[in-house]
Amino acid sequence: MEKIKLKNGAEIPVISSRSNDEVISASKLSMKKYRERDGVFLLEGEKLFEEAVLYGEPRAVYVSLDSADRLSEKTLGYLRDPRLEGRVFALSLPAFEKITTEKSPQGVICSASVPGLCEDPRKALEDALEPGKRTLVLDGVRDPGNAGGILRTAAAFGCGSAILVNCADPFGDRAVRASMGAIFRIRTISIDTPDDLAGGIRRTKRRLVASALSADAGTLGSFETFSDDVVVIGNEGHGISDDMLSLCSATLRIPMVSGCESLNAASAAAVILWEYFKSDVLK
Repeated sequence: MEKIKLKNGAEIPVISSRSNDEVISASKLSMKKYRERDGVFLLEGEKLFEEAVLYGEPRAVYVSLDSADRLSEKTLGYLRDPRLEGRVFALSLPAFEKITTEKSPQGVICSASVPGLCEDPRKALEDALEPGKRTLVLDGVRDPGNAGGILRTAAAFGCGSAILVNCADPFGDRAVRASMGAIFRIRTISIDTPDDLAGGIRRTKRRLVASALSADAGTLGSFETFSDDVVVIGNEGHGISDDMLSLCSATLRIPMVSGCESLNAASAAAVILWEYFKSDVLK
């Protein structure tokens, strides 16, 4: 097999054909059913590759032949990770384009193991709801960009886990891109309905607080927050479902100027989570 030499002296094999088995397998990971089957997902760009090496379990790296000479020194160093031995490939533009989902590819695609793959979802949910652990709930957040952006914010503001109820797949390309690697630093637990959450809330007696425009909603800033609150962020268009609201013991709203009704889900999550976070850091 033909090889090319990178700037760091490493020689890697070249794959030219779009029908190569390695290329076909990687390209299938753009579909959820194959991500779930293989327990592997894709990350694009040098920054996300770095996150995968530092915080995840990288499986393979695909470098566009057009970009091989422009790789940063940091990326070249990470390509030497022992876990990637024999798993770094240079791809022709047609082969690379078969895998990428971006309109303007950044020249590096990494595959990595889905975090928490062997974790029992039921036990993960119980653990996330234990008192003292900051946890966020996303209810019906279907836009992948919003879902990934919220995970990025949640990780920045100290959430260890995010419970996703009927949400976009956090390991899809748009969600992963929006999370900017936070997908490795916050545990995601996907469940089907609010009923799956009910038992844990009753057992731990933690307060579920919904971001909702109800008549009795408290106003963020004057609303009394508690460190054990579990915040719920709802769907972009329809808000929080009735089934989820029935589990919540409090609702809050973000004060805004007259004429503005709401923020998008990612922005609302950022404002609310900062309010909770600052109560810890500004004590």
